[in-house]
Amino acid sequence: MKIDCYVTLGRERDTVYRAENLVRDLDSAGVDIAVAAPGDREIAAMNRRGNAFVCTEAKQFPDRIIPACSVNPWFGDDAMVELNRAFKNGARMLVLHPTIQGFLINDDLADPLIAQAEEFKIPVYVHTGGHLYGAPWQLIDCALRFPEVNFIMGHAGATDYWNDVPYAGAFAPNVYIEGSFARPFGFKAHLDAIGTDRGIMGSSAPRNSLTYEWEQYQYYMPYNKYGPVFGDNIAGLLGMKGVSS
Repeated sequence: MKIDCYVTLGRERDTVYRAENLVRDLDSAGVDIAVAAPGDREIAAMNRRGNAFVCTEAKQFPDRIIPACSVNPWFGDDAMVELNRAFKNGARMLVLHPTIQGFLINDDLADPLIAQAEEFKIPVYVHTGGHLYGAPWQLIDCALRFPEVNFIMGHAGATDYWNDVPYAGAFAPNVYIEGSFARPFGFKAHLDAIGTDRGIMGSSAPRNSLTYEWEQYQYYMPYNKYGPVFGDNIAGLLGMKGVSS
C-alpha cells in the first residue's frame, strides 16, 4: 500500500480540488491513500470552515482519504476548541504553517496545540522552506522540547533551506522529512544522510501533479532501498498497520 502524506482539498485559487478529483489521481498513480489538508485561506484564518470541509470530503472515500486539520495558534483558546473538535471529527494530523500563520514554530505560541496533539497521539506536519519562518533548525528546536511528538518537516526545507536538512535532521529523531517540492534527487540525498526510516512521500497535489510526482520519486528512489518512504513510515505515525509494498 502507498500513502501520499500531503495533498490539499480546497475550493479556490491553485487548490481547487475535491475528493473525487483526488481519488481519480490516486487511481492513476497507483496510490492507495492520501492525507488531505485545508487550503491556504482556511489554514490562515477560517480554520473551522476548512477543517469541516476536509473531513466532509474525506467521509465520501473513508478508505482512500485521511483528513488533516489546521488551526492558527494566534486564535488562542478558540484554536484549542477547534483543534479538539477537528480531532474528534476524525482528523489524524495537525498542520501548522508558520509562514502563512505568522509565527515561529520554536516560539511557545503553538505549544498548547502541540501538547494537545501529543495527548491525541497525532503527528504534527510543519511547512518549512519559506524565508524567515520556515527554517528546519527552528523545527528541530521545537521538536527537542516535545520528544514524544512526531513532527513532519514539510517540503524538506525547500526551497530556501534545503541544504540545512541533512545536518538538522540528525539532531531530532522525532522529526521526519517529507519530500514535496524537494525534488526526488535532492530528497534522495537527504534520506541517504539521515536514513530511509525518516522519509515520507508527499506530492502536495494539486499544486504539483500527484501522478507525475509519484512517477518521478519512484524512478529515482527504487523500492528495494526506499520502500518505507512510500507508505510504512507515515503509516506508523498515523497508527496504521504496516503497509509495505
